Amino acid sequence: MDKKKQIAFNLNNFLLSISIALDLAENDLKNTTPNHSKRVAFLSLKIAENYDLTPQEMSDLCAYSLVHNIALKKENNYTKEYYELAQNCVDKLPFLCGYKNVLKYHTEYYNGSGIFGVEGKEIPLLSQIISFSHLLDERFDLSGKDIENRKGIIKFLERNENKLFSEEIVNHFLEVASSIDFWLDIQNENDILFYIFGTLHDFTSSPTFEEVLTFTTIFSDLVEEDSDFIEKCSTMADFYSFEHKEKQTFLIAASLHHIGKLAIPNDILCKESKLTDDEYEIMKSYPYYTKKILSNLMGFNDITNWACRIQETIDGTGYPYKLNGKDLSLKDRLMSALNVYQSLTNKKPYRSAFSHEKSISVMFELVSKGKLDKGIVEDISNQLV
Repeated sequence: MDKKKQIAFNLNNFLLSISIALDLAENDLKNTTPNHSKRVAFLSLKIAENYDLTPQEMSDLCAYSLVHNIALKKENNYTKEYYELAQNCVDKLPFLCGYKNVLKYHTEYYNGSGIFGVEGKEIPLLSQIISFSHLLDERFDLSGKDIENRKGIIKFLERNENKLFSEEIVNHFLEVASSIDFWLDIQNENDILFYIFGTLHDFTSSPTFEEVLTFTTIFSDLVEEDSDFIEKCSTMADFYSFEHKEKQTFLIAASLHHIGKLAIPNDILCKESKLTDDEYEIMKSYPYYTKKILSNLMGFNDITNWACRIQETIDGTGYPYKLNGKDLSLKDRLMSALNVYQSLTNKKPYRSAFSHEKSISVMFELVSKGKLDKGIVEDISNQLV
């Protein structure tokens, strides 16, 4: 691996981290419980052990399970548009086996009563498994300790065998669920992770930084529409003569700088009027979630720091860490200033987009208050005209 051009990348490790935000979004919109996606992956893999799947297929099944809810922040309801967007997103990720329409059909019902009317073995096997796992945890919360909950699951499956799910998948689940350790493991995040890492082969690859940027941009597009933030960052990285690795990792950070917003409730994120003080405090937590999501990714240390410091200011009054100038690198200061510029030049529900001149004027006011780096604002003024 050429460390100046490539990065070690494991899709499931990446998606395990991303699933933190996706689960928070699904909890907000569909009232699922914490670690829902990890439980879906755990159960899907347990069921798949009864099929003759290759290690690559098992790895892909886990990855699809972890992001089965990828489109929910953009399309809040289970419509055709939701499933098509989900499929469009995952088609850009580096799956191993090249399966088609796994997420598009991942909640189709075995009897053909789903939204697309696909039935029986026309539904891809991976889709059937994920459908079963997602619906079961959504309806019953498999993290629960109540024994009556388990009895309710059995009755539900008896009523819906060969309707919602195939008889074969139901039987495979019943075999898995006959063991006490299954019910205990699925209640515990650490046990789930131990099982996933112990079951899957390591398919770590070495994509280029440019390829990783195509993967990470998927998630920025879920939060912001038609954003040219990455292009602005690229322009300024060229102006400052960043080396290839510096520039590409800076752009990856730019693509992920708002990923923590997936964890912010939609009624706050999309509110058209001014936020209340309490709502603003919740909004201010998004860089914290950005760090929480990215901090466990191998090789992402610099990327994580630049992305999660987006709201820090050089006078130490920013959030969430109140870092001051001596703690903020050139790239920290640059991305923070670019984020201010991006916000000002974008249309908001409560105001029109500011012109370049007006935006720079506002930014110089922030310079006078000691919040932004004067030299960087001058450079942005000259380079982004």
